[in-house]
Amino acid sequence: MIEQALDQLARWLMQADAGLGLVALVGLSMSLSHLFALVANRLTPRQVVSQLILDALVLSLALVLASLINMLLLRAFAGAAIDPGELLAKLGPSLIPGLFYCFVAAPYISDLIASVIWALIHLNMITLLHVHFNVSYGQALVLATPGFVVALLLVVAVFHQGWQRAYRQLASTLAPTAES
Repeated sequence: MIEQALDQLARWLMQADAGLGLVALVGLSMSLSHLFALVANRLTPRQVVSQLILDALVLSLALVLASLINMLLLRAFAGAAIDPGELLAKLGPSLIPGLFYCFVAAPYISDLIASVIWALIHLNMITLLHVHFNVSYGQALVLATPGFVVALLLVVAVFHQGWQRAYRQLASTLAPTAES
């Protein structure tokens, strides 16, 4: 029984290899977007690396959760029975705009860059659901939106406060030196 479960998990991971790799890279790119704040807050290199890895793992988990929600909705509403590894392998490339998320650290235009990247990821998901699973664009929009919203809410809930706190701490540290 355990051997069969491990064998199934190994097949699933082999199918999802490219998709999971892209998910991990996107998570790392999102994590790198606040590297400047971590370094500027005088964290040690070890603390910076551990924070980046932890952030990347949690962000990757949010993206995997969104993909699993898409899979469940596809199965429930579109009648498409698919393997999770196959879904991640097909939907992984839709995350490619997220590889550029590290540019969200750019001052003044970071919210615009983040919004454009999230919109491109969502549009890619809709297009891939339409193309690979033969659902209409309207159905694809309905099927892709809940997973997208869950991933976005997880990213905001988990990291927004931490990132904002790091930037406020940096600003308060720099404020006394600017007045001198």
